Amino acid sequence: MSFSDIKHAIRKYEFPQSAREALVRVEQMLTGRGAPTAKQLDGVMDIIAEFIFCESDRRGGRRGSGLNPLQELQLIDVICDYLSGSISETTKNTIFLSLFGGQESQRRLKILSILASMAVSASSTPMLLAVGVWLQQMGCSSPQSLQLVENVIRDHFQLNTSNQAALNSLASSAPQFVANFITAVTELYMNDVQGKVKMPPKNLLEVITAWVHAHPSLCMSAQLSPAPLPPGAIPMAAVTPLAGLVHWCARAPLYVDEDVEMEEAPTPPKKIKVEGEIEHKMMKTKTTKSLSEAELYTKLHLGVLHSLRAGRRTHGPPTAVNAQHLAALAPMLQAYSQGAGLPAQGDGRLQDCLDRIGQAVQIALANGCVYGNISSLLAVLDTLPENRLLRIIIKTHQQAI
Repeated sequence: MSFSDIKHAIRKYEFPQSAREALVRVEQMLTGRGAPTAKQLDGVMDIIAEFIFCESDRRGGRRGSGLNPLQELQLIDVICDYLSGSISETTKNTIFLSLFGGQESQRRLKILSILASMAVSASSTPMLLAVGVWLQQMGCSSPQSLQLVENVIRDHFQLNTSNQAALNSLASSAPQFVANFITAVTELYMNDVQGKVKMPPKNLLEVITAWVHAHPSLCMSAQLSPAPLPPGAIPMAAVTPLAGLVHWCARAPLYVDEDVEMEEAPTPPKKIKVEGEIEHKMMKTKTTKSLSEAELYTKLHLGVLHSLRAGRRTHGPPTAVNAQHLAALAPMLQAYSQGAGLPAQGDGRLQDCLDRIGQAVQIALANGCVYGNISSLLAVLDTLPENRLLRIIIKTHQQAI
């Protein structure tokens, strides 16, 4: 059947049924024997643009209006139903990347952001795994990925902060998505923007800390379980969030005060039976400790150290942490030290920061997690302000090279 015949057949349906039919046709064209030709891919893209996103008319011209808000919701429902059906992981990723994998318009990115946010709300593993593959193939630091992740943060970590238990479970149900999500998140925060450091929302920090602390292998998930891609597709290397998290934990002492937050939380009433008396209900208040930001970063640092140990490769070259990414800490710390006007040894915040760098570098190097130019990394670290632990670590590994 020619593309013109396929389009003619789909035009018999009204939207959103036309979008549903188009997805079936796209699957048939993309998942046949062998990789599709360039002409076939062009035909698929035309069908997606005309019948799924309503971006073009039957003559190929651009539609100015596109989907209205009701049609967007209908399309999201169609895509969710399709991807949750009994299709293989390879087919699902093939269709998903065909829908959203190019340098697409803001309209498609808006729909994808809503899909991702809904998948997080519903803990939809099939959808989240597809979004995780999309993040990796687009690049976790790409503008499209960062925009999607910002939308998820807004919906689930800023507007809604009461769903922490459901969010915590994602590390088990969709670890590849969570790993790529964290990688993108570390690009958004703890970076200098116009002279100010943008810190992550505390609720986001709490969830990421819970994820990493409870699941040492989580950060390696995208590398341990390569995504099944369509024939001919070029898999993008998975970048772990470990280097970004090392940055967060190392820099935290410079920006976060050592404070303690306590919350009084009532426990359910207990019935206490006293001999010779009737039962009385007694309310007992229990003091529970809500970790401060400083304590959360300390807990996260411990989780990162455990993750670095879990990142050791028994076969093949190391892939967990890029030496260049670790070395990128040096210029910021040098600038801080020069601006502080204090001797490095007398600056407690700076020493805490350097201690954490030393601990992370030691465990990463000792477990063979670092790839890239390690000699250059050690030379850069040697330019940092004086810290006894860091100096011992640098000297030890320089002698071993």
